[in-house]
Amino acid sequence: MTRDEMTGRVVIVTGGAGAVGSTISRRWLDAGASVFVVDHRQSTIDRWLGESSPNDWGSRVATYATDVAAEEGAARIVREASRIFGQDPDTLIHLVGGFAMSAVDDENAPGTWDRMMSINLTSAFHCYRAMLPSLRNRGGGWIVSLTSKAAADPGARISAYAAAKSGLAALTSSLSAEVKNAGIHVNLIVTSTVDTAPNREAMGAENAAKWVKPDDIADATLYLCSDRAKNVFGATLEVFGKT
Repeated sequence: MTRDEMTGRVVIVTGGAGAVGSTISRRWLDAGASVFVVDHRQSTIDRWLGESSPNDWGSRVATYATDVAAEEGAARIVREASRIFGQDPDTLIHLVGGFAMSAVDDENAPGTWDRMMSINLTSAFHCYRAMLPSLRNRGGGWIVSLTSKAAADPGARISAYAAAKSGLAALTSSLSAEVKNAGIHVNLIVTSTVDTAPNREAMGAENAAKWVKPDDIADATLYLCSDRAKNVFGATLEVFGKT
């Protein structure tokens, strides 16, 4: 992907200031796109801005804090992106997600279930619905979501997380079948363990050399949302490290 190859594009990145999203937002901005960075917490957005170079991007970057697992929150980000950039967004990169463990018979299991479904699945449902009118009106566009290798091979105590991520894969595949004839590309990226600060803390930095880098995921989004993938609809692109 060359610099400025995405000039003129308007991209919404949900979870765009997080551990993976911060890299993806930066890479799209460096490629020339206008990027609407969405996160649940304003403090996360402020930290990302403080660690980035927003002056280099000028008016091509905007941010918004809201809960996209709520229908109105998802609708609002599309409206705001259109208003700020003066055109409908053509791309949604949906990265909102979270991880929690709980055995099915734990006391806190119902709460874990509801939270995992809300963050990992309901958020995608509302964001997809919010984007579709814009994409249909412009005659096509791109949606990419992110899921985990663990969803297909879950270990103990991650049933809620795995069920939500498996549901995300089914939702994304079904949506692609619904809208591909409208020129809307809906694809999924599935990763193994990603090299982020939280994962290094939880699993040990000594293992990080085998993990997927956020830039690898950014490369995948740039490919799937480019003309090089003009015939790619409903794909699951695996971005796996050495583990």
